[in-house]
Amino acid sequence: MSIIASCMDKISRIRDVINLWPTRAEMAKDLMVICAALKVTTAQVHKWAESDSIPAKYHNAVLKAARNRGFAITAEQIVILHDPDRRAA
Repeated sequence: MSIIASCMDKISRIRDVINLWPTRAEMAKDLMVICAALKVTTAQVHKWAESDSIPAKYHNAVLKAARNRGFAITAEQIVILHDPDRRAA
């Protein structure tokens, strides 16, 4: 089993997705490379982890940045992790 596959088995929250990156600063940098117009800061990424939510306008960039790093994150996973019914359970 690859490291990526074993990481994916442990993703149950948005914070887990964010923690795939070595640092929050690196995630912010990766997102800026994907789309400079988003102007993502490390502080924003910290807030996303705290709130366990990534605003929808960043989802595509997160998926592209994850793919660039070899993280097997899908749009479906992002949607499921943001599902309010799932969070209430």
